[in-house]
Amino acid sequence: MKIVKWIVLILVLIIVIGGVVLYLNLNRIVRTTVASQTTQSLNLQTLVGGANVSLVGGDLTLSNMEIASPKGFSAPQLFTLSGIDVAVKYSQLRSDPIRIQSINIQNPKLVLEQSGGKFNVQAVMDQLSQDKSAPSGDGKRQEGQPLRLIIDQLKVSGATVTVRPGIPGLKDQYDLTLPPITLANIGSGDGNQNGAAIKEVVMLLVTTMTSKAADSDQAPAQLKELLNLNVNQLAAKLQEKFNTQIAKVADDLAKKLPGKLGEALGGAMKNPEEALKNPGQALGGLLQGGNKPPSTQPVKP
Repeated sequence: MKIVKWIVLILVLIIVIGGVVLYLNLNRIVRTTVASQTTQSLNLQTLVGGANVSLVGGDLTLSNMEIASPKGFSAPQLFTLSGIDVAVKYSQLRSDPIRIQSINIQNPKLVLEQSGGKFNVQAVMDQLSQDKSAPSGDGKRQEGQPLRLIIDQLKVSGATVTVRPGIPGLKDQYDLTLPPITLANIGSGDGNQNGAAIKEVVMLLVTTMTSKAADSDQAPAQLKELLNLNVNQLAAKLQEKFNTQIAKVADDLAKKLPGKLGEALGGAMKNPEEALKNPGQALGGLLQGGNKPPSTQPVKP
C-alpha cells in the first residue's frame, strides 16, 4: 500500500510541476508572440513586460507594453500601455482571423511629437503605407504570417496624450487627459470578415486618441488646429490604405469635428489620394474654421 501511495504522490507532483512549467512557458510564448507580431506589423520595436493567461476561461492580461518612436524623434516611446485585458475563446486562437470578444486598455499614453514639420504618427503612417504585403484573413494563415483580428469591443480608460508641438508660440509640452473611448466591430464592418491587422488596430486607436486630444478643452485653439490637421491626414491615410471597417471609423471622425473642420475631413474621405497630394488644399479653410468651439461628443464608430 505504501508503494502505491508513493507512486500516486509522485504522479501528482509530476502533474503539478508539469502544469506550472506549461503555464510559465505559455505566458512567455504569448508575451513574445505579441511583442514580435506588433514589432513586425508596425516596424517599430515593441516590448511587453508580462503576460498572464488564465487556464480557466479565456482571459489574457498583458502589462507594460511599449511601442518605440520612429527614427528622427526624441521621445523613447510613441505609445505605452500599463495594462490590457483580453477576452477570447481558446478555440479562436488558431483561427484566421482571430475573433476577440473584448479588449480593455488601461492608462495608455500617446506621445505626439512634431519634428521637421511632421508628427511622429504621420511618419509611422507613411511607413505603413509603403507596405505592399498581401492581406490574410482567408482562414489559411501559415506559421509566421501576420495575425488578423476581429474585435467585438475595444474600451480605453485613463488615457493621456502628451503633445510636443515644436512650434513658436506654444509650450514645449501639453499633457491632455482623455475621456473613456469605446470602439466596436473592428475588422468586421459592412460585411467584411477578413479582420484587421495589428497595425490597423493600433493606428485606428492612435487616430481616435488624437481626435479626442484635438477636442479637449485643455488644449489652446492653435494646438487644436494643429492636431485637427494631423487627424485629417491620418484619417485620409486610413481610408486609402486599410480595410473598409477602419475606413468607416475614420470617416466617422469627420462627423465629430466642428464646422469647417468636419467638412474638410469629410472631403478628404471622399478623395483620399488628392488629400494626400495636397493636404493644405484639402483642408479648405481649416484655420478659419478651427476657432469654433470643438464638439464634446464622444468619438464612436
